[in-house]
Amino acid sequence: MSRSRQAGLLARHLAEVTGVEVGLYYDTGARWIAMWADGPLQEEMRAHLDTALAEHHYVDMRDRKIDCHRSISQRAWAARAIASRREGTLGPAIADGAAHRRSLGVGMPRPGVQGPTHTHEYYALLRHVDDLCRETSYPERASTPEDEPLVQQLLAAGTRDRANTGRPTLSEYDMATELLAAEQAPDGD
Repeated sequence: MSRSRQAGLLARHLAEVTGVEVGLYYDTGARWIAMWADGPLQEEMRAHLDTALAEHHYVDMRDRKIDCHRSISQRAWAARAIASRREGTLGPAIADGAAHRRSLGVGMPRPGVQGPTHTHEYYALLRHVDDLCRETSYPERASTPEDEPLVQQLLAAGTRDRANTGRPTLSEYDMATELLAAEQAPDGD
C-alpha cells in the first residue's frame, strides 16, 4: 500500500477516534502535518497518533515525522468567551490584562481610516479568550447547555456584511467589540 494511501487511512482513523475532521498532509522530505480545527489539544492528538502508529496498519508512516497543528474556529472563540463570562473570569482577566499592557508601556495603534482605535481592554479580551481556546480540549463545545443560546447570540453579533464583498463575515474581532461593550455596559447585559 502506498504511503499516501496509508496517510489517508490514518487521517480517517484519527477523525473517527476524535470526532473531528483530520487532514494528514505531506510537507517535505519525511515530514507530514496532521491538521484539524477545534477538537482535541495537540498533546491529545499526538497520543492518538502514537497509538495508531504503534498498530500494524500504518507501518509505512512510522518512520515519518508527523507534526500536529490545531486551528481554532470562531465558534470555539465564542464558546470560550461565553464560558469565561458565565464563570466570572472574563471581567477580571480583561482588567488584569489591560493593566499589564499599560504597565509594559504597550502603545496603541494610531487611529486611521481603516477602523476604530481599540483599547487595552479590547486587546486583553482577545488575548484571554485566545489563551482559553489554546488550553481547552474541544473548545467549540458549549461548557453548559445554558451557554449555547449565548454562544449563538455572540456569533450573530460578530457577523457583519462587508461593504466591499457584500457577503457576511464572522470575526472574533467583531465578537470582541460586541462582548467588550456588553461587559462594560452598566447592567452587564
